[in-house]
Amino acid sequence: MARSKRSPSHAKEAEYGRVIIVDDLPSLPLGRAQAAASAVYDQEIGIQLLYEDPASGEEHYLVGYPAGLRARLHRHTAAHTIVVLSGRLEANGRIIGPNAYAHFPAGQSMRHTAARDGPCLFVILFHGPFDVEILGD
Repeated sequence: MARSKRSPSHAKEAEYGRVIIVDDLPSLPLGRAQAAASAVYDQEIGIQLLYEDPASGEEHYLVGYPAGLRARLHRHTAAHTIVVLSGRLEANGRIIGPNAYAHFPAGQSMRHTAARDGPCLFVILFHGPFDVEILGD
């Protein structure tokens, strides 16, 4: 059986494509949410756009919820995923985080807010364009 010899000097380096990297997410300044997102909450939330795909409409945000925040029951056309970075998140009545993951299927009713004991910082990935429909209090 013939064996191929490969010299390290002939090994091809991997070619990498484009990447978006944001270091130290907690240090990013958060701005005010737009009116549609603000309508869900009884207090102002902080938000920073991380990525937007014009082809699919996918949007990624860093979001900060203040302690004591209350949210209205709502739903989104697009599924979305939350990764909690710090604090604790109440997601549909369950307390999670930090370092927790929650996925909300498209069109499902939901309520997510900071747990009562403090603020919460998380990344939210909308798997399509952001929209919101308020379903109740």
